[in-house]
Amino acid sequence: MIALVPTGYSQTQKSNLKILYVGTNPDKPLTDREKRITNNLERKVALRKSRTNDFKNFIGQYFNSVTVVYGDEFKEEMASDYDVTIIDAYLKHFEGGYTKDKNGKVTGYTTRKFLTENYNAATIMIGEPSAYIGEGRDLKIDHLCLCLDAHAHGMKLDHPIFNTPNKVSVAYETIETPANYKARYGGRNLAKTMQMWRVQTEGYTEGKGMPVGLVSTGYAFDNGIDAEWISGGNNSKGVEATAIGRHANFLHWGFAAAPEYLTESAKLAFINAIHYIAPFKGTKQITKKIKRMPLREYLRESQWTVSDEGSAAWLHYVNKDLDKRRENKAKLQEKKDAGEELSQLENMMLRMPIEKHTRIWTIRHEPQKLKDKFGENWAMYENYYIENMDYFYPIPNERYTYWSDVDEDAKALGIANNNIKILETAITMLVNKDRTEMAKRILQRYTNESFESAKEWNKWFKKNHKSLYFSEGDGFKFIVI
Repeated sequence: MIALVPTGYSQTQKSNLKILYVGTNPDKPLTDREKRITNNLERKVALRKSRTNDFKNFIGQYFNSVTVVYGDEFKEEMASDYDVTIIDAYLKHFEGGYTKDKNGKVTGYTTRKFLTENYNAATIMIGEPSAYIGEGRDLKIDHLCLCLDAHAHGMKLDHPIFNTPNKVSVAYETIETPANYKARYGGRNLAKTMQMWRVQTEGYTEGKGMPVGLVSTGYAFDNGIDAEWISGGNNSKGVEATAIGRHANFLHWGFAAAPEYLTESAKLAFINAIHYIAPFKGTKQITKKIKRMPLREYLRESQWTVSDEGSAAWLHYVNKDLDKRRENKAKLQEKKDAGEELSQLENMMLRMPIEKHTRIWTIRHEPQKLKDKFGENWAMYENYYIENMDYFYPIPNERYTYWSDVDEDAKALGIANNNIKILETAITMLVNKDRTEMAKRILQRYTNESFESAKEWNKWFKKNHKSLYFSEGDGFKFIVI
């Protein structure tokens, strides 16, 4: 552990909260992956050299007790001695990952785990490590996209991280609405510009080597039980994505810049976030978000994408600036032909094909059985989603994820599967010995219980019906909260 000698930041009154900062060893070399995702290797190394010390000095100006440990040395039991733990480094996983046969061929994958279920420290997770930890704990904090830039938007300005103990003065900038937002269902009605808050003085899209931030899935994030969406941010996945959010005792701060590159208002918001998460130490996680669970809003996006309006919006987006992309690719080729060395990122960009997409592209993610059935009858795809939206449920497939199928039982009853009435109806069917097999399928599909008798199901429902919450992230289950 490293002693703290704060410099460079000023604060008149410090808090007595004890802080543990988990950072990256400045002398640790970049991994192959880190090299691949940067377009300025020299700057990336320089930023790593200064990052941990920068955070150490910054936090030390606001808190009397700050301890720093490198990610490779971190043990989760260390966090129990502190009020807040800040994780700003990739941790070592203790379980999961790819399995391979004797020839080295990948045969399977299980989600990697970095913190055990017993870990309940009040924790802020910064940037991409947040997602890996979150997915290992089935948090709503996941790896939607490593594409968060310098600005935030949609902030809940009445939230404590903007108000206490420091009042954050958010100054807006008028920014062109990201084109990918308007191509999606959630952003279809957005104006040409948006009001955004500058969090970082520099973003990764400027090409100078600034680390890329991370957004998590925004769909069904804010549930009013144990998770809250606090802010979005300029990204490549849509206006609803989560740049700042909390689930149980974990707070996701997706912006990846070190304090040196945070605006003054963002610095105060980060300090407030430390104060805010502290009382959540020991908080029990109630809801889950199983990795790659097909939330209903994803299905609404699919419905939008295959529709006439949605497909036109997407094709306009993906085909825009084709000439500019060809020009940039040609410059990279000229650079390579001249004997100049390309970065791994530039080589990847050079290999990427550039082609004009047609409407067939918009159904590339549709299940093969639908493509076999509907072909290029676009209206059939959209009608499929419209007719079945209330009845989709997730089932596992062979690619270590989930996909959605139609629950014909719920559809036969005409009851949406997120309506508690479906449980009540199924129990009544059991009591009346009416289609008992269907009733059992419904009850076991949408709860975590496995009672056999109608009496047991009825007793459980009467006891818990006021506390039942339909959680898509838990696998489209009614859970007791």
